[in-house]
Amino acid sequence: MQVIVQNSTTRGFSCATIAKEVRKRGHEVAARTVWKVLTVAGYSQCKLTVKPGLNKLSKKERLDWCLAHENWELEDWKNVIFSDETAVQLGNARGKRRVWRLPGEAYNKHCIRRRWKGFSEFMFWGCFSYDKRGPCHIWEKETPQQKRDRKADLEARNSLIEKANKQKWEKQQRKWEKQQRKWLRDWTKAHGRKPGGVRKVWKHNEETGAFVVKNGRGGINWYRYQKEILIAKLLPFAQECQKERPETIVQEDNAPAHKSHYQQEVYNLWKIMKMLWPSNSPDLNAIERLWYHMKKETTRRGPTNNRKKLRVR
Repeated sequence: MQVIVQNSTTRGFSCATIAKEVRKRGHEVAARTVWKVLTVAGYSQCKLTVKPGLNKLSKKERLDWCLAHENWELEDWKNVIFSDETAVQLGNARGKRRVWRLPGEAYNKHCIRRRWKGFSEFMFWGCFSYDKRGPCHIWEKETPQQKRDRKADLEARNSLIEKANKQKWEKQQRKWEKQQRKWLRDWTKAHGRKPGGVRKVWKHNEETGAFVVKNGRGGINWYRYQKEILIAKLLPFAQECQKERPETIVQEDNAPAHKSHYQQEVYNLWKIMKMLWPSNSPDLNAIERLWYHMKKETTRRGPTNNRKKLRVR
């Protein structure tokens, strides 16, 4: 037993490897004997338990969120629309690696495969409520034409709001200068000159209220999420749910495209409430159970390396 419980690597040893390690310690044993001893002791080969990687801040956010919702009842959760995205990879099947563990060791640190966000072939988005199946979406690579359309749309939006944003900025500047007037007089009197520095100049950027899409690492930006998911699919579905459940709430995680302040403006226009999930907490989301069965079903006949076939499945 001491051989397999050392760390996560030894937990995945085959019976033959365990027998080899035992022989190094001076005990002659066969692989079949190792299997019998392990099964009698209650061990069995199981798939690694998948657990999200969490830091201290993530753990605190999860705890605070759970405490805030600990008194919610089933009727409260019926109002929630659960939504999420999952990575779908070519040539990938579920549950290849197994480890030796006892029935109560599912969350032992040596029996866990931590899942971190990373590269995927494509992303699949879906949603549902307690009694309604919502729309779904497969993210396609953004085309050059879509990028040109996005640029033109943002320029049109910014031209409509620039004048109002400039007036708001100038008002804030006058207020700030008024507050700094006494400090300026005192500093000039003490030093015999005015303080240096560059006077602020108006620029229409994200800080002053402009719509801006930053160049990322190829992920889904707030503009695409707003146009292809929020306005086209998620919010219309939420309005449909509101007919039967007026207190409908849309749940989203803390992905940058979801929590962007641009999205809250759209929610306000549609008069729909939003609930943000703690960051990196997929195991709190009811839709996570669905991803397991979906991926299990699509790889039931074995993994495929054909992108078109995988999308059809």
